[in-house]
Amino acid sequence: MTLVRICFSLLVALLCGRLPLVGTEGGDGTASTSTSSPNPDGNHSSNCSSLTVKLEFSTKVVEHEYIVAFNGYFTAKARSHFISSALKSSEALDWRIVPRKNPASDFPSDFEVVQIRQASHSSLLTLEDHPYIKRVTPQRKVFRTLNYTPDLPDPGAACNNDTRWTQKWQSWQSSRPLRRTSLSLAFGFWHATGRHSSRRLLRAIPRHVAQILQADVLWQMGYTGSGVKVAVFDTGLSEKHPHFKNVKERTNWTNEKTLDDGLGHGTFVAGVIASMRECQGFAPDSELHIFRVFTNNQVSYTSWFLDAFNYAILKKIDVLNLSIGGPDFMDHPFVDKVWELTANRVIMVSAIGNDGPLYGTLNNPADQMDVIGVGGIDFEDNIARFSSRGMTTWELPGGYGRVKPDIVTYGSGVRGSGMKEGCRSLSGTSVASPVVAGAVTLLPIWQPYLPQNGDHIDVAVSYSPVLWPWAGYLAVSISVAKKAASWEGIAQGHVMVTVASPAGNNSEVGGEMTSTVKLPVKVKIVPTPPRSKRVLWDQYHNLRYPPGYFPRDNLRMKNDPLDWNGDHIHTNFRDMYQHLRSMGYFVEVLGAPITCFDASQYGTFMMVDSEEEYFPEEITKLRRDIDKGLSLIVFSDWYNTSVMRKVKFYDENTRQWWMPDTGGANVPALNDLISVWGMAFSDGLYEGDFTMADHDMYYASGCSIAKFPEDGIVIAKTLKDQGLEVLKQETAVVEGVPILGMYQTPSEGGGRIALYGDSNCIDDSHRQKDCFWLLDALLQYTSYSMTPPSLIHSNSRVTPPTGTDRPLPERLEGNHLYRYSKVLEAHLGDPKPRPLPACPHLSWSKPQPLNETAPSNLWKHQKLLSIDMDKVVLPNVRNYRPQVRPLSPGESGAWDIPGGIMPGRYNQEVGQTIPMFAFLGAMVVLSFFVVQLTKSKNKPKRRKPRVKRPTYLQQQQQQQLAPTGKNPTV
Repeated sequence: MTLVRICFSLLVALLCGRLPLVGTEGGDGTASTSTSSPNPDGNHSSNCSSLTVKLEFSTKVVEHEYIVAFNGYFTAKARSHFISSALKSSEALDWRIVPRKNPASDFPSDFEVVQIRQASHSSLLTLEDHPYIKRVTPQRKVFRTLNYTPDLPDPGAACNNDTRWTQKWQSWQSSRPLRRTSLSLAFGFWHATGRHSSRRLLRAIPRHVAQILQADVLWQMGYTGSGVKVAVFDTGLSEKHPHFKNVKERTNWTNEKTLDDGLGHGTFVAGVIASMRECQGFAPDSELHIFRVFTNNQVSYTSWFLDAFNYAILKKIDVLNLSIGGPDFMDHPFVDKVWELTANRVIMVSAIGNDGPLYGTLNNPADQMDVIGVGGIDFEDNIARFSSRGMTTWELPGGYGRVKPDIVTYGSGVRGSGMKEGCRSLSGTSVASPVVAGAVTLLPIWQPYLPQNGDHIDVAVSYSPVLWPWAGYLAVSISVAKKAASWEGIAQGHVMVTVASPAGNNSEVGGEMTSTVKLPVKVKIVPTPPRSKRVLWDQYHNLRYPPGYFPRDNLRMKNDPLDWNGDHIHTNFRDMYQHLRSMGYFVEVLGAPITCFDASQYGTFMMVDSEEEYFPEEITKLRRDIDKGLSLIVFSDWYNTSVMRKVKFYDENTRQWWMPDTGGANVPALNDLISVWGMAFSDGLYEGDFTMADHDMYYASGCSIAKFPEDGIVIAKTLKDQGLEVLKQETAVVEGVPILGMYQTPSEGGGRIALYGDSNCIDDSHRQKDCFWLLDALLQYTSYSMTPPSLIHSNSRVTPPTGTDRPLPERLEGNHLYRYSKVLEAHLGDPKPRPLPACPHLSWSKPQPLNETAPSNLWKHQKLLSIDMDKVVLPNVRNYRPQVRPLSPGESGAWDIPGGIMPGRYNQEVGQTIPMFAFLGAMVVLSFFVVQLTKSKNKPKRRKPRVKRPTYLQQQQQQQLAPTGKNPTV
């Protein structure tokens, strides 16, 4: 049964990858999906006109209502007692528990909805202080509307890149939701390559999910979804819909007294999964559980979802399609409930997000280890532009995250059930995850293939001693052996992992169960690059939202104010990374303190947009490394305490104002780091266009250099004072703003330092004009001591500032950076540094060499759902064919599937006659072509009439040829 669930969940992932999800919020709060249904209710028609579904999505906090989450499941009486005892002595004099009448009301619950009319911050803290109460969060109301329009508007037409400061900073709120949003396909799909050809293709050839996924092959193998419980969280399903035969239960979690689908969205989702006729679903024998969580007015509440989730656990649902997501992996209580579902063997299906093509834009919960994210591809099999991608940024800044999405599939033009009958076409993306239960232990063994130079690499396997469901890790680290430092080639081997699981309580097999997994390893080795070509990227000192409010580096981006992409070379600095690789540089990532790397191996250390503080030991170590030849490049950003107070952020979840804990970068911490060389950044905030070395540049909310050694090189430009504009809405132009500095340290063999006050020109998030040429010039300076002539002799070169004009920036008083910092810890008075953590240490596995050739296909990825029919012995087709409901009187018998015959629809006799009909049909067609060919050969060929030349031309030619005595030749 476990194998069936896993196989079914993976295929549902691909299936639901074509689904539209529950609404998308973009910059304008709208999203769109494509449909070929001629009318909104989805009734079938031969007219294949195209409609566009616009989903408008918004949420708001319900006034005076709060979700009180408990530490366990309790009866209604116990929950009421806990709340009343907690509020007995508080200021909340007027409160009541909001009744919830739904199928989960008769069971114990882990939350309650409380209405507090006179709520104060102290009363909420009093609630949270109760030993059985985990947390208190506001109740949220969700709105979604479906609007059908005849055609898709031009996405570029609605864009108005107006950069005027028309919004007050005191009320600055993000259009990027901190809350859950729907992840249906938005305008981004139409930016994908192949847009126009795919639109024509979709109108001409309807796409059937069962046909695309070769479901008939899986059915013949016995995978029809039988025994698998699938939950669909959407708008419901009509009781007598002709496409469904195995709807086990329909439940209503809304405040409307109906179970039917009034919009068609939930019916479509259910149809792609389990429709048994016309636009047939992938698993017609699956057991459908319909959860109606949206009203006909497209309204829902957080509490409705939580109750429905609890009920899904009680019903032991196998697969749950969840269409809501967002960037906040700390969004409680939603994330807690997702973890609880997966820990209870519920397979989660969730979209990876529609924030592409930028890397590092994964949405939660699809970015979690227990949820496999599925992205979209276009009809040229490229990752669709709209699809989120990159690493799991919640695992940064520890160096690297895990690559997502896990599965990709087509995201457009999928046919599913209409609201009442017939079929319709929609577009979207989704995800799924297989489940493995039980605690396991791991015994990894490294076995290199000697004929394939496997002994040229060292492998270390690190793992948690015990893995519980969705907890723990297994990591494989690979390094080049010392003897292969100058060698180039391919090395192969494999890691054998023995998984030992204790037998379950209901297992018929005694003792523990073991299985072996072979992880193939194939790497390309290059000789160790010279020190000048090796660049080390500091990731350890980059912080992101969440958990804290870390603002964007470009203050012009009012609609996207949160720094949530991770600041990694494989997320929002990916273009810069690819540029450096094309220039021959090797970029490595430091996910540990500065004390943990060997500086003699690297030419340049890059620090870009750092928000973290520094250990005193790190400052000492970096100073010593630069004296010994390591060079440093720093790209800073703005930091101004007055501006930070101005751009405070209202968080609807906590209903509190958030104050930034740093600016775009932590300039005071950077100044502590570089002060030993007489350098410092200022708290000035500047922006503007300028030209440097014949390159057009844009300075986006950067700072200036306040202090620099007198024998250094400083470049200054004329810029606008953006800080003054933010604080007083006044415009001022400042001449001679120092933005670039280069300095050769005086110690013998010492390294070089380069400072630049803005990182936006190398950041993919909101880059307007790149400055990769400047980065190349700075690397030439730091790695080879080659000062660019265009900068040395520039007219913009000025005398280095001494730092006496204005005080250096200081840390914001009362900031809470210590809550999220790896360096600081809370202390009476000001926070103080934590003890320096130990550097990561890898224990290299002792190799067990294999003197044999590696299998040729060991390392190759197998194609998903690729089945070699020559090697698969199919069971009796009749025993596993999905059972299909017979036609009712008056219903049409025309099946809308390829081939005209639906598997399972015909009986044994019909099945046996099909090969004969096919043979006779082929013979008729062949005879027709033979007759036509014979006729064409027996027909007499008509001679083409000879064109006579005009008389005057013949006479003219004879006159020309007369002197030579030659006659004209034909």
